[in-house]
Amino acid sequence: MRPALIRLLDKALVAPAVALAALARRWRVPARPRDSHPRAVAMKLVGMGDAVLMLPALAALRAAGCHLTVLTTPRCAQVFTAPGVADEVVVAGGFESWSAMCRVVRRADAIFDFEQHVYWSAFVALLAPRALRHGFRTRSRIRNFAYHRLVDPGPAPRPMKEIFDALVRCYGADPLPALQPLPCAPSIAEFTARWLAQRGLRPGQYVAVAPGSGATVPFRRLPAATWSAALDQLDAALGIVLCGTRIERELLAEISASMLRKPVIELGFNLQQLASLMHQAAAVVATDSGPMHLAAAMDVPVVGVFGPDTPARYAPYNPRSRSVWLGLPCSPCNNCWIYREARCTNPDRYACVRHIAAPELTAAIQAVLSGARARGASG
Repeated sequence: MRPALIRLLDKALVAPAVALAALARRWRVPARPRDSHPRAVAMKLVGMGDAVLMLPALAALRAAGCHLTVLTTPRCAQVFTAPGVADEVVVAGGFESWSAMCRVVRRADAIFDFEQHVYWSAFVALLAPRALRHGFRTRSRIRNFAYHRLVDPGPAPRPMKEIFDALVRCYGADPLPALQPLPCAPSIAEFTARWLAQRGLRPGQYVAVAPGSGATVPFRRLPAATWSAALDQLDAALGIVLCGTRIERELLAEISASMLRKPVIELGFNLQQLASLMHQAAAVVATDSGPMHLAAAMDVPVVGVFGPDTPARYAPYNPRSRSVWLGLPCSPCNNCWIYREARCTNPDRYACVRHIAAPELTAAIQAVLSGARARGASG
């Protein structure tokens, strides 16, 4: 189903259902369960990057003794099904999965809705008869009625990781201040070592680049020519690995074709394999996307490239990283709290991305590489 149709159905059909369900259910705060292992349900339907930023909050819930179930969609499932992230993961799909989702919600003691605006998750939360429901305060009063405890993101953009932490902190959980690396199966490290050796690459001697932005937000991407020019200026001793999904094949091929040296292209990795490859890199360069947050979580220096959204909210969340952002007067035009995609008002469409210069990107990459070398020398 196309994203535009999903959004239309969400606003036109699910929003009224949320209003009716909220009115039908008495507005009372359930008592906190006395069970030493309360059943907590976390919901995240879209946004693989958001799923990565949630990992410290989910770990805190489990550390607090909760039996954790995550309700999600195939796009985010690879994050939540990684070893040790959750006790149970239910992936929305056919009738059977939605039936399982309803069963899980109905026996929940606490619901944590990590969605920022959609009504689907609010409606599912209202199916929980005895759960303490946690959600974000938004402009939609209808959606706000679905929750007992509301976390206000605040008037000014702040890191989403910290906002996600606040959602579970009001339950008594205490997330760690840093991002949590994606847990990987033991076989992944062996796979990565073999993959690098077959391509003549060594750990710490290559830059991993994720220039794509998925199927739904192509307006976040830099032009291929900018990537090519920036990467060609890096130290020739560094390998270049272009990473992406199969839908980004053409973009990666275009970047490679105009480069003076031949990069390695990889389109077939699953999320754990990608996380391991990034962890072994000297640095990662990525568009504002899920892979950017994944790299930051793997404690590698990251350069994040921003346009319609602001790094004040979504910058790579580790101290070894930096963002490239023009900060035009019309930026940011994308806001995850008001349920719309970027609506560019600049006569020069998406100038915020297209006008980022290759030398500026190269300088940012060289800066994080220099910082990593200095850190290694002092260690």
